[in-house]
Amino acid sequence: DLPSEFLPVIVDEYLGNTDDPAELRDQFLDLLGDVAIVMPSIKALNYHRESGAPAYFFEYQHRPTSYWDSKPEYVKADHGDEVGFVFGGPYLAGDIQLRSEVTEEEKNLSRTLMKYWANFARNGNPNGEGLVDWPSYNLNEEYLQINLKQKKARKLKEKKVDFWRKLMFEKTNNKETENKKVNSEL
Repeated sequence: DLPSEFLPVIVDEYLGNTDDPAELRDQFLDLLGDVAIVMPSIKALNYHRESGAPAYFFEYQHRPTSYWDSKPEYVKADHGDEVGFVFGGPYLAGDIQLRSEVTEEEKNLSRTLMKYWANFARNGNPNGEGLVDWPSYNLNEEYLQINLKQKKARKLKEKKVDFWRKLMFEKTNNKETENKKVNSEL
């Protein structure tokens, strides 16, 4: 729902600095992820934070070993890849096995995610003994990077998020200017 005049700005931001096909593909995938996942997530998180409700944000970064023969190398962690680990997928066997090849590190990751999710379900807070502190999403925009090892971070994709915030601000200002013009004509 962006004005068409913003398209060149978006193309330049994401695709304008290379002619390399692999880089273009990766940057286009970044664009899709930012529009479909990152920005809506941050918008929702900001609403939760402003309401006073604690919110916990994460970026899942682990590329499952099961991808080795089913997805191209450029595919890292996909949206939803954490779900199998959250529900103990690496420990399932036989007919209910979710992943054919799982490393010990992935089993540890699964145990860690099960602890975080269970703590959150019990207490409204994912933190617990033996876990890397998962900060609540606050004015510093802190979150947890989830990989084979977890770590705290802040301001996910800061440069791109700022780009989209400025673009949306511009869109809002344009809309307000149009509305004022229409109202003055009436």
